[in-house]
Amino acid sequence: MPTTKDTTDCTETPANCSSVFRIEKIDGCCATFRVLASNTNPTTQAAIPYVATNSFFTMNLNCVCSLRCLQDTYVECL
Repeated sequence: MPTTKDTTDCTETPANCSSVFRIEKIDGCCATFRVLASNTNPTTQAAIPYVATNSFFTMNLNCVCSLRCLQDTYVECL
């Protein structure tokens, strides 16, 4: 998913895309996800591997076959 609203095609600009998300809200069978980006700050990336973006999407959980959960980690807001 794009990490910014400026990116629409992840095949052309993969550096501006991510496959790591955090569930922000669950409403019935739908969930709202926040796209997380890799932390590129070398001084904090060991402790804070991801930063929150302002990019969101909603998914119908009835259509999800599986999710892979990551270990708990601190996410820094932009």
